[in-house]
Amino acid sequence: MLKNKEDLIQNLRDYYERSLDILHEFGGPSVYFHTQCIREKKQNFLTDRHIELIYATLTAWGMHRMGDPKKTKAKLVEFEDFKSSILQNKQVFEALRHHKLEDISQDEYSHIIDGLRIPYNALKVSISKATIVANSKTLAHILPDLIPPIDRKHTVRFFTQEYRNFFRENGKYKDLTLPSDKNSQFVLFKNVCCEIKNLMDECDLKIFELNENTFNTSYLKIIDNMIIAYIKNVPKPTESL
Repeated sequence: MLKNKEDLIQNLRDYYERSLDILHEFGGPSVYFHTQCIREKKQNFLTDRHIELIYATLTAWGMHRMGDPKKTKAKLVEFEDFKSSILQNKQVFEALRHHKLEDISQDEYSHIIDGLRIPYNALKVSISKATIVANSKTLAHILPDLIPPIDRKHTVRFFTQEYRNFFRENGKYKDLTLPSDKNSQFVLFKNVCCEIKNLMDECDLKIFELNENTFNTSYLKIIDNMIIAYIKNVPKPTESL
């Protein structure tokens, strides 16, 4: 176990309290579209409106920037391509929509993730060849009780780097290289999902309070918020002197 996980679990209440501030740090459209999307998922699963809200949430979460595609890969594909890539596996998502991570075993979860390989690879989300961030954040708004949103700066770093190794001497985060081929990207996606399942199983969920009007829309999102809070709480080398 990385020291990161050990620290977070041992100081669970503290990091949970810190995670509540993540709402205020992101705020605005990042929270609004996320909460609307989760609400729509429960009422009108994978309707045009639900998928539109996923698309809007990804934009609010920094997945789309205006400008020359040759200069930025943070750019979503056209909406119709995005929508059709989701709907072609609608039956798979329908079968899983009521599953909750806290109610299934680790073996069951591993099997479920394996079953998402085809839908994962079929998704068309970003023009970037890297899929783990864009695809996980999409799936997290289709199956929010099963799939965590994953990003490079916080989630991947938390599970692959010891906190002492987060920074260079100049105080900037060390680079993290994601796999270039699709198979390796899915393997990393599965590994991070299963790591989060392991982390959740060690948490006392009674500490957490779910609230559909905040970023705490699911236990998975709370775990995500705590990981963000953990990364932000690690002092830079210049701060620890």
